[in-house]
Formats: sequence, C-alpha cells, structure tokens
Amino acid sequence: MAKPFGWCGKVVVGVLVPLVLQAGCTGGQSPFSPGSALDQEFAAAAVTWDLNHDGDVTCEEWKGYAAGLFRGADANRDGFLIKDEFVILARQDRLFDTAGFGHFDANADGRIALAEITDRPNPAFALSDANKDCVLSPDERRRRPDGAKPQTDPPPAGRPGPRRQ
Repeated sequence: MAKPFGWCGKVVVGVLVPLVLQAGCTGGQSPFSPGSALDQEFAAAAVTWDLNHDGDVTCEEWKGYAAGLFRGADANRDGFLIKDEFVILARQDRLFDTAGFGHFDANADGRIALAEITDRPNPAFALSDANKDCVLSPDERRRRPDGAKPQTDPPPAGRPGPRRQ
C-alpha cells in the first residue's frame, strides 16, 4: 500500500513545522515579517528623537526624549504615570497614544515608571539599526524594514511625532 504523502509530505512537514514553531516563539508574527504595525510606528517616529539635530538618533536620545515627556506629564512628581497623566504624555507625542498605556505598563500595576519606557528595547532600533550600534543614521532610518525601496520624501502628515498645540 502506497504512503499518501511519501517524500513530499516529509519535506512539507520538515519545512512548515519549524516555521510554525518559530512564529509561536516570536509572538505570533511571521518569521518573514518586518515587524508589527506598532514597531513600524516606532521606526517612523525616530526622527523626532534627534535631540541634538545632528541627523543621527541614538538610544540615549530616545531615552532623553522619553524622559522629558515623562517628567512633563508626571503632574504629582511621584515618579509614576497613572492613566490620567499618561494622557498628558500621549498628547505631546502621538506614538504614545498609538502604543497605549498597556504597552508601557510592563508589570501591569496600573502605573508606569520611567524605566518601563526607557529600559525596554525600542522597536525602532531593532528594525532599523543595521549595524546594531544603537545609532540610527539617516540612511538606516530611510531603509524600509520590509526591504522596499528607501523613502526619499518626508513621511506623510499624520505620522507619529510631536503634536502641535
């Protein structure tokens, strides 16, 4: 009696099973995915973190940018943001509004410490920092994580970044 799948079935199983397992280990994303929509929002917003305006965005600049927004939103100066205070921060940069309170409340205690924002890996660097030096050069920021042709025009209006009052 012939086997229903033969060698072809073994090849399919040998290829698909590892991919399915890998997808499960990456939070459900395809192993070929350039990052989630939120990850790409972080990457698009990176230009706003260039505090010294030298064209490069560093991890330290991201942390300084986030810390400045955090301090401005921490109305009672207790070192934590509750949801009402997070709204203040989200009004300053819509990336935080897009990500939402739950994204940053890593320990789910209903409040966000600065470290919960600055100590977690920033998806912009994971997606775009090709040489992993914690510096996003203009070329790295223009390079699309999905392999598409680099964007040469400025991002369209409505992208994450500082909100105008």
